[in-house]
Formats: sequence, C-alpha cells, structure tokens
Amino acid sequence: MGIRALLLTLAALLALAIGRATAAEVSDGAGRAVKLPDRIEKVFAAGGPSAILLYVLAPDLMTGWPRTPRDEEKPFIAAPFRDLPEVGMITGRGGSANLETVLRLKPDLILDFGSVKETFVSLANATQEQTGIPYLLIDGRFEA
Repeated sequence: MGIRALLLTLAALLALAIGRATAAEVSDGAGRAVKLPDRIEKVFAAGGPSAILLYVLAPDLMTGWPRTPRDEEKPFIAAPFRDLPEVGMITGRGGSANLETVLRLKPDLILDFGSVKETFVSLANATQEQTGIPYLLIDGRFEA
C-alpha cells in the first residue's frame, strides 16, 4: 500500500468515525478487502503501533491501550486518554488480548499497523472470521 492509498484509507476511517461517510469496502495493506461499518465509534488497537496511530488520529475512538502507559509516558498523553484501561494486544510478543475481551468491548473495527507478513494476515483473517469484527491491517513499512 503506497502512501497515497494509506492516506485515503485513513481519511475514509476518519470520515466514518465522525459520521460523514457510509459503509465502504477498502483494500488494506495486505490487499484484503475489508468492509467497514456505516459508523465507527469504537476501535480496538491490535498492538502498540496501532494504538499510537489511533491515538494521534482519533483518540476518542480508542477502547483502551494494549498495555498501560508507563509513568514517564503519561505526560505526553492528553488527560482524557492516559487512563484508558489496558485491554491487551492481539499482535506482538505475548499477545495478551483474548477474543472474549475483544468481543466484550464491542469495537466496530480492529486496527493493526505494522507488518503485513503472512503470519499477521492469517491472524487478521482468523480474528475477523471468529469475531465478525472488521480487521484493518495497514502496512507500516517506511517504503510502503
């Protein structure tokens, strides 16, 4: 996914988030067709990089942090968001979110930002299939 495609996808997400767009099907960083819901009000960040991306672009959509921010990180996080709950992560070492946690939070979208290697594509497909929640995988490589 090139930078233009990434920006278009993110713009579509933001438009959906603020209610200015209707459901759309987008091609994510792995080339998967992902149908986005009509309205996105809650997003589950699959790991650390996606949590940072989500915090920068639309922090009010966050269901929580993959891990609780450290004390030295908290001054850099706006007050309403620094104390969001720890919800675990789907990706990365020691993925700590189980699907029951994800389902309990009822996100409209799962966002993953980083590698689009087959392992992560398989995880995205399996998670989406098991939860019924759209899972958007964005290629986080600089060259992409």
